[in-house]
Amino acid sequence: MNTNEVSDTAFSTKQIVNSLHFSPGEKDVLNVILLEDQSYTLEEAREQLKSFLTKEVI
Repeated sequence: MNTNEVSDTAFSTKQIVNSLHFSPGEKDVLNVILLEDQSYTLEEAREQLKSFLTKEVI
Protein backbone atom coordinates (compact mmCIF):
# COMPACT_ATOMS: atom_id res chain seq x y z
CA MET A 1 0.00 0.00 0.00
CA ASN A 2 1.49 3.36 -0.94
CA THR A 3 1.11 6.56 1.05
CA ASN A 4 -1.58 7.93 -1.27
CA GLU A 5 -3.85 5.02 -0.42
CA VAL A 6 -3.42 5.67 3.29
CA SER A 7 -4.22 9.38 2.96
CA ASP A 8 -7.38 8.57 0.97
CA THR A 9 -8.71 6.20 3.63
CA ALA A 10 -11.72 7.55 5.51
CA PHE A 11 -12.06 7.08 9.25
CA SER A 12 -14.89 7.55 11.71
CA THR A 13 -14.75 10.44 14.17
CA LYS A 14 -14.04 7.97 16.97
CA GLN A 15 -11.08 6.50 15.07
CA ILE A 16 -9.68 9.97 14.39
CA VAL A 17 -9.89 11.18 17.98
CA ASN A 18 -8.28 7.94 19.18
CA SER A 19 -5.40 8.18 16.70
CA LEU A 20 -1.86 9.35 17.36
CA HIS A 21 -2.03 11.93 14.54
CA PHE A 22 -3.44 14.70 16.72
CA SER A 23 -2.58 16.25 20.08
CA PRO A 24 -4.99 15.89 23.02
CA GLY A 25 -6.21 19.48 22.53
CA GLU A 26 -6.78 18.94 18.81
CA LYS A 27 -8.68 15.74 19.59
CA ASP A 28 -11.01 17.66 21.92
CA VAL A 29 -11.81 20.14 19.14
CA LEU A 30 -12.22 17.41 16.52
CA ASN A 31 -14.59 15.53 18.81
CA VAL A 32 -16.83 18.60 18.82
CA ILE A 33 -16.62 19.71 15.18
CA LEU A 34 -16.68 16.38 13.32
CA LEU A 35 -20.06 14.76 12.78
CA GLU A 36 -20.42 11.35 14.41
CA ASP A 37 -22.18 9.71 11.43
CA GLN A 38 -19.63 10.78 8.79
CA SER A 39 -16.21 9.52 7.79
CA TYR A 40 -13.22 11.76 7.15
CA THR A 41 -9.76 11.36 5.69
CA LEU A 42 -6.93 12.63 7.88
CA GLU A 43 -6.51 15.55 5.48
CA GLU A 44 -10.22 16.44 5.77
CA ALA A 45 -9.98 16.29 9.55
CA ARG A 46 -6.92 18.58 9.48
CA GLU A 47 -8.77 21.01 7.17
CA GLN A 48 -11.81 21.07 9.47
CA LEU A 49 -9.55 21.69 12.47
CA LYS A 50 -7.63 24.47 10.73
CA SER A 51 -10.86 26.12 9.57
CA PHE A 52 -12.30 26.04 13.08
CA LEU A 53 -9.15 27.35 14.76
CA THR A 54 -8.73 30.25 12.32
CA LYS A 55 -12.32 31.52 12.49
CA GLU A 56 -12.68 35.11 13.57
CA VAL A 57 -14.11 35.51 17.05
CA ILE A 58 -16.91 38.04 17.19
